[in-house]
Amino acid sequence: MIRRGGIGLLAAFLILAALGAFSDQLGLSSFYLILLGSICFWIAQATSWNILSGYSGYFSFGQAAYVGVGAYTTAVLSGRHGVDYFLTVPLAGLLCGLLALGVGAVAFRLGSLRGEIFALLTLAVPFILAAFARINRSIDGGQGTTVPIPDVPDAFGGLPQFQYLLALLVAAVAVAAAYAVQHSRMGSALAAIRDAEDVAEVMGVATFRYKMLAMLLSGVIGGVAGSVFALQIGFVTVESVFGLTIPLFVIVMGVLGGRTHWLGPVIGAVLIVTLQDRLSSYGLDAWNSIILGGVLALLVAVAPDGLYARLRARPLVALGALVVVSGGLAVLNVWGDILDWLVVGMLVASLLAIVLGSRLVGARLPFGRRPAADVAAAEVAPDQAASAEAVLAEAVHAEAVHAEAVPAGPGTGADSGPAPAGDADDAEEAAAADGAGEADRLGPVLIECRQVARYFGGVHALEDVTLDIREGELVGLVGPNGSGKTTLINLLSGAFRPTRGVIRLDGQDITRMAPHRIAHVGMARTYQIPRPFDSMTVRDNVAMAIMFGREPLALHRARPIAERHLATVALDHLADAHPADLNLHQRQLLEMARAVASNPKVLLLDEALAGLNPAEVDNAVRVVRRIHESGITIVIVEHLLRVLNQLATRLVVLDRGTCLADGEPQVVLNDPAVIRAYLGRQAHV
Repeated sequence: MIRRGGIGLLAAFLILAALGAFSDQLGLSSFYLILLGSICFWIAQATSWNILSGYSGYFSFGQAAYVGVGAYTTAVLSGRHGVDYFLTVPLAGLLCGLLALGVGAVAFRLGSLRGEIFALLTLAVPFILAAFARINRSIDGGQGTTVPIPDVPDAFGGLPQFQYLLALLVAAVAVAAAYAVQHSRMGSALAAIRDAEDVAEVMGVATFRYKMLAMLLSGVIGGVAGSVFALQIGFVTVESVFGLTIPLFVIVMGVLGGRTHWLGPVIGAVLIVTLQDRLSSYGLDAWNSIILGGVLALLVAVAPDGLYARLRARPLVALGALVVVSGGLAVLNVWGDILDWLVVGMLVASLLAIVLGSRLVGARLPFGRRPAADVAAAEVAPDQAASAEAVLAEAVHAEAVHAEAVPAGPGTGADSGPAPAGDADDAEEAAAADGAGEADRLGPVLIECRQVARYFGGVHALEDVTLDIREGELVGLVGPNGSGKTTLINLLSGAFRPTRGVIRLDGQDITRMAPHRIAHVGMARTYQIPRPFDSMTVRDNVAMAIMFGREPLALHRARPIAERHLATVALDHLADAHPADLNLHQRQLLEMARAVASNPKVLLLDEALAGLNPAEVDNAVRVVRRIHESGITIVIVEHLLRVLNQLATRLVVLDRGTCLADGEPQVVLNDPAVIRAYLGRQAHV
């Protein structure tokens, strides 16, 4: 797939370059070269915007800043200081790259801005630069700046051919860069940032680094394309390069084509620029903004994923519509010219792809796609399904027998009564003996918490928690709601930093360490509400943890390993499905598989059994046991005490942010202070 895409991109570039190089021999007028050059400029700008805003989800309104700085760099240096044009192009890219890094440092490091706040910050940048250029006479001074025509080598023919080929080269490099990013480790990181940035960071993705790389690449491409644009227009003014038209057009092109794929901006730019040209040719320039606004509103409502996803789902239908409509108009030859026919054909093909791609229409068609989860479920053989049901029934029966044979301790159920005093003493002695043997079998201390506290304003979520967790333990973390369990999990994983205290993992101080570095030391976690990467398949969700884990691998090598981890939690038959196709239990199992795939030393399970029915709980318990038996130390937050009584080698009870009890499950569950924390104090009458 990657090789095919690269070959197709190279072939398209060579064909388009041949059109420019041999335009005189082909009888191609300058009009078409100028139109193609304009399309190339917008492809480069839309691709520049898409690398940041589409791939990572940081919606930018500042594309005009790159166009303006790039254009004025060329205009001022070549027009006022006599610098060779070809030297100004890389300088434009360099200046825009530095500008992008500055904006990124403010947005990502100082404020961690996202959403509408990031959009407003980027919108402010071109306004500031425009005002600076307007009042500074050495740049513009309100008069505009002329770009001199450079000496064109004879090999390029005339100026129109040179401008077109230069714009084509920049556009090709931009698209090639976007293609390479999408199919690289960086592309996977940016997709994870778009879907769930904090999850990606805790999983091991250096989110700040990849966002800054995306900003840098976006700025350099935008600046170089802006330099070429200055030569195309010949006279640079503040309004022509810093105006709102540029970011708005770029956003429409990116959203129209599809923001998550490298080909999306190309599709959007080709359609929008040719449509604009046709409207202008019929004297409908005033309708441009109205039509573009309507297109954007329609897409947001019916095709938010863009045209590329719809065209890819039904390529033959779209291609057939383009050929039939455009070819039919050409044969009839009763209206317009070749551009009119192509535009109408593209519009019909796009509308057909959108309509057929809608859920309402697609579900009724015989060739409509079924969700991957439904297909996988339908392909499960009857004997396999029967076997799975038999295993589950046997497991449930075994749990019931075990529950009857071993009564639960006090506090583990509503119907459990107090144990006889003699039996309780015997149980405590046996537990102490088992505990001594268990301590001998345990390894060194993995997690050390010393006087850890975390405050949220005046709320003391945790207060002076001191705790050791040894290698090989399965520690149950329990306590009433609001006792600080999830806060402690967040501190251990690096999602929060403690107000004071020290946390060590395997001897390394991780108190102030970035979450992705903590993951590389050996910590992994799940979430109360499963948070998979929705744009990725189940297989790639797990592969991400391998790609960015302690022993990183490339995607093609990570996928087979991911399938083995999916088999551990019985989700291998859903490897090609997306998280939206899974139920709650399957999504929680997916989170476990993803966490284990990073090869952690410690696994933090935050209420991984919440919301499950009894059969699903039993299945999840078996999965947790298998993970623990593989040698991974586990800390599990859970409210089902009967489950912890079966799983945990030790219980830690938190109450109002402090450690209330710590020890063997039976001993802790019989502790009067723990019972009071759960059930309240007995009333005195």
